[in-house]
Amino acid sequence: MQDLLGRQAWMFMYAHFVFTWAEGAVQVQVSHGTLSGPKMPLWQGISIPGYWSGPALAEFGQAWALEQMSGRRGTPAIITD
Repeated sequence: MQDLLGRQAWMFMYAHFVFTWAEGAVQVQVSHGTLSGPKMPLWQGISIPGYWSGPALAEFGQAWALEQMSGRRGTPAIITD
């Protein structure tokens, strides 16, 4: 995919968090939504280590989302039955 500036970018979705990592960037953007649908920007400028690749973004995004939902990175998610 391409970002709004026309740069190549990886996208990864986990638990309705969508992570976008533009080529050459050292930070990702996190939105709420789906890969192909509308997205609501949540956080910008989250530093990501590693070489720009899909697997690196997937590993980072899953770990980041799990920390967010558990409350270690902010307000815990509320899970109801």
